Amino acid sequence: MNSWLSFYEYLDFTFYLKTYPLQEVIAHLFDMSQGQANFWIHTLSKVLKDALHRKGYTPPRIPKDMLDRLGNEELQDFAIDGTERKINRPIDNDVQKEFYSGKKKTHTIKNNLVIGI
Repeated sequence: MNSWLSFYEYLDFTFYLKTYPLQEVIAHLFDMSQGQANFWIHTLSKVLKDALHRKGYTPPRIPKDMLDRLGNEELQDFAIDGTERKINRPIDNDVQKEFYSGKKKTHTIKNNLVIGI
């Protein structure tokens, strides 16, 4: 590899992205300290995010930008799905009502996913 990263550092990072183990587990498996594992995870996450952003592969954060991007795409099939992520119960009662999920019986943030097939 013509890179400043070793094969094991690439392997370490891809393993982390796939399984999200504790940093102590990564440190043990790849013979490094927890601090080194933390350093590489954060360093390589920034590199990956910047590379994806430069290539235009990061998702738009503003709905209008999402509509513009979808409008420029070729016609294709999309799958639309929703998911809920658990959050800590908000202190404010009005906010609690907004984030309460009767289906999950807990407080969640709702996410809608649009995926090209």
